[in-house]
Amino acid sequence: MGDNKKWTRRAAVGSIVSGGGLLLFGTGGSTQISTYRDVEVNAGDGDDAVLQFVDKSSKAETVEFGGSAVVYKIKDNIGAFDSEKSEVTVVGPEPSKAVFSDGDEDDSYVVEVSCSDGSSVYGSYNIELAFRAVFEGKEFTITATRTTDDPVDINCYDYGSSNNYRDSGDEGQADHPEDAAGNILLPGNVNKKDTDYATISKSGERAKVGYALPPVSFDGPYQLAVDVSKVSGNWSVYLVDGDGDRLTYNQGSKGKLQNTRTVIVEFTDDESEAIENSGELYLIFGTNDTGNNRVEVGYFELQERAE
Repeated sequence: MGDNKKWTRRAAVGSIVSGGGLLLFGTGGSTQISTYRDVEVNAGDGDDAVLQFVDKSSKAETVEFGGSAVVYKIKDNIGAFDSEKSEVTVVGPEPSKAVFSDGDEDDSYVVEVSCSDGSSVYGSYNIELAFRAVFEGKEFTITATRTTDDPVDINCYDYGSSNNYRDSGDEGQADHPEDAAGNILLPGNVNKKDTDYATISKSGERAKVGYALPPVSFDGPYQLAVDVSKVSGNWSVYLVDGDGDRLTYNQGSKGKLQNTRTVIVEFTDDESEAIENSGELYLIFGTNDTGNNRVEVGYFELQERAE
C-alpha cells in the first residue's frame, strides 16, 4: 500500500483473513477483535485506524431530558461499519443511554448520550462506554470500552420517578411531605422546559404535595425559579430538609405563585446557608385555601441568586 496508510475495505478485510496486523481504535480503554482467523491487533490513532474514535467530551453540551450530547465522533476508514447492527451502551453513570447517529462527513458517525426514563443522575461525570462494532459482511466484530477524556455535565434527574415526588396517591414515594394532600398528574412533565405541564390539584381542602430535589452542586446564596400557569387558589412554595423541617419562609408575596409567569423566589443568606447544609432537599407546593385548588407547573430549578 506504499506510504498511504488509509485502509480500503478490500485491503482491510484481506489483511484480517490472511492474519495480518490491523490498526483499530485510538489508544485508551480495552479493545478485542473476533474474526474467523487469528489476527495481530495493535492500538493506534489517526487515519490508519480501521475505526477511529475522536473524543468530543470537552465540547459536549449538558445531557438532559429532551436533549443529548455528542461525546465521540467515529470515522469508518474502511467504509464497512454497520451502525444499525452495532451497539453502544453506557457503563457509567447509570442510568443513561447512548446511540450511534450519522456524522457530518461520509463514513462518519457520532455517539450521542441522553437520559433514560426513571434516572436520577445529576452532576459531572467521565462517561464510560462499551462498544460492539459490527462490520458489513460480518467478517469481523470489535468490542471495546472507552471513557471520555473530560467530564460531561448530566442533568438526568427524573422528577416523575416514584422516589422523587409525593402526593396522596399510591405511586409517589418521596419522604416529604408526610401529610400529603392532593394529586400530581403527569409529575415527570416538570423535567423539561417549554413543554407540557404537571397538574397539581385538590378540591375541598388544603393541598400539599412535594418533589425531592437533586443534591446541590454549587454554592449559595440561592433562588428558586418556578414556571406556572392556570393558578387557582392561594399557592406557595417552600423548601424542607430530610427531617421535614422548614428551611425557607414566605413573607408577603415571597413564594406565592401567580398566573402564567416564572416566579423567582429569592432566599435570604440565612435560608441559603440552611439549604447548603441540609443534605436532602424537598420542594413543597401548598395552599391555605379549601376551595378548588389547582396549578400547572412547567418546571422548577434551584439557582444561584442573582446579585
